[in-house]
Amino acid sequence: MVKSVSLAILLTVSVAPFVQAQSAVRGEQVTIPASTLLHCRISQTLTTKLNYQNDPFTANVLEPVMIGGREVIPVGATIEGRIARLERPGRVMGVGQMLLSPERLTFPDGRSFPMSATLMSVNGAENAKVVDGEGTLKGPSSRHAEMGEIAGGAAVGTIIGIIAYHPLIGMALGGTAGFVDRVRRRGKDLSIPTGTQLNYQLSRALDIYHRSERASTPACANRPGL
Repeated sequence: MVKSVSLAILLTVSVAPFVQAQSAVRGEQVTIPASTLLHCRISQTLTTKLNYQNDPFTANVLEPVMIGGREVIPVGATIEGRIARLERPGRVMGVGQMLLSPERLTFPDGRSFPMSATLMSVNGAENAKVVDGEGTLKGPSSRHAEMGEIAGGAAVGTIIGIIAYHPLIGMALGGTAGFVDRVRRRGKDLSIPTGTQLNYQLSRALDIYHRSERASTPACANRPGL
């Protein structure tokens, strides 16, 4: 009987730290509601000229997210994602576009959780703006530059035509040359430089787990004699 009791106590003492450790690892679940805003800065330059669809990107959280006075997402947490869609500007029409889709949120201590969010706005990228409900980024239009270059070619042609006594022919030739040169080159690429602020909104609730405070206490600290 004494041996059975002793064995039971020994098993309890041996198993308890393991159970406590598992509980500490999982910790308390916190649900961050959909529509919560995350402000972050991108950590590398992205451009429609050099990047491709499905290239990865990372961004660092700038401001803590608080729920009920408690910090649930700290500054320095990392958003990891990919370029879900990329379009280069056309030679005659179209502008550069990118869709930056976040997929995972990683805390400084290594905890990582899948996430879904939509880009709402961007600050720090020249002439870039969010244009639809998906969060697509659209770059600068080249339309005014195109018209200016063609008109410039026509003006130069007119001057040459006046000198040669054929201003109309010179204007036509100059305008044609300007158009051909513009078609030969693409429009201005969309560029998102390092440090650009991206403002995301959670599109669905994000469940995270906070480690229990017991996790910071060695499992053997409460065992008698140690």
